[in-house]
Amino acid sequence: MPEKTTRAPKTLKVKSTAGVVKGVRWRNPEERKAAKRKIEAIRRAAEKAHLEQGTKLNLTALRSPKFLLGLLAVMVLLGSLVVNAFKVEPQVSVQKLPLQQNRARRSLKAVATALTLFRVHTGGWPSQRLGLYALAKNYSIPGWRGPYINWAYKDPWGTPYVYTMPTSPFEVPTLYSCGPDTLPETNDDIRVTEDDFVCAEGTWKRQETPETPLTGEQIHE
Repeated sequence: MPEKTTRAPKTLKVKSTAGVVKGVRWRNPEERKAAKRKIEAIRRAAEKAHLEQGTKLNLTALRSPKFLLGLLAVMVLLGSLVVNAFKVEPQVSVQKLPLQQNRARRSLKAVATALTLFRVHTGGWPSQRLGLYALAKNYSIPGWRGPYINWAYKDPWGTPYVYTMPTSPFEVPTLYSCGPDTLPETNDDIRVTEDDFVCAEGTWKRQETPETPLTGEQIHE
C-alpha cells in the first residue's frame, strides 16, 4: 500500500487591528447642535476678518497719491464747469453796436449841455461828491434852476457815465462812457470834447474871468 502523505495543517492568518482607524461615532442631537454652532461661529469670524481686511485695503488706496491727484483733478474740472455755467458775459450784437454807440454819444452830449447850463446858473461845475446827481436834484446850491436831466445815469451797456470835476475853473470836466467793454480808460471809451459844453444860454466860459476864477468845490461845498 502506498504510504499516506501527511499535509501540514493550514495556518490561520489573523489580521492585525493595529493602525486601523476607527469610524466616527454617531453624535447625539445635543452634540450635533453644538458642532453646528461652532461651525457658524467660525464662518462669522472668517467673514468679519474678510470685511476688515477689505476696509483696510480701501483706506490704503484712498491715501495713495495717485488717487488724491485724480480726485483733485476731478474737483478742478467740476469747479470750472460750474463757474462757466454761471458766468454771465456781455452779449454785444455786432449789428446793435453802432446803434448803442450813437445812443451813448447823444446821451453824453445831452449831459454836457446840462452841465453847461448848470455852470451858467450856479457859476461852477457839480462837485465830485455829488457828481451828475446834482443835475437832477436840488442840493441847496445857489442859482440852481433844475432839474437839468431826469433820466438814468448809465450808458446803453448798463455802466454809469464817468464824471470827473476839473481842477481848474478854465477847464471842462471829464465825461465819457466806458463803451461796450464796460471798462474805463480803454480804446472803446466814448468821450465828449470841449466843444460839446454849450447850451442855449451860452458856453461854459461865460461865467468866469482870469481875475475872479470860480470853482465848483468853493461854491458847492
